[in-house]
Amino acid sequence: MEPMTKTLLETADELLARANNELCKPEEDVVHYSVCQNAYDAIVNYLGSFLLDNDVEFEKTSNVEDLLSNCRSIDKRFNELNLAPLYNPTKSEDTWMSLNTANSFTAMAENTRKMVREE
Repeated sequence: MEPMTKTLLETADELLARANNELCKPEEDVVHYSVCQNAYDAIVNYLGSFLLDNDVEFEKTSNVEDLLSNCRSIDKRFNELNLAPLYNPTKSEDTWMSLNTANSFTAMAENTRKMVREE
């Protein structure tokens, strides 16, 4: 494993841990936007680490949809990942963010982690 790949994986694990730690707080104290942003960033790092490990370069500004598409072209198992809710993320805190949304984002990050770590 390349050093950059390892760094991306470590960063992704750290971001996912932050998201999960936030969810451990009492429900009224959970910052849903923070959970969602950390989970989203973790997914970007997991997908990026997979691409780098397969000698595919990508832009740091790549979105989840493009990264996932590239991963799918390398390994068809990535077709099992449904990350469609992340294709049009918002950069500001929206009123629609809820505990359900936060849990959904962390579940997608966990599934991405499992997929990348399985290989």
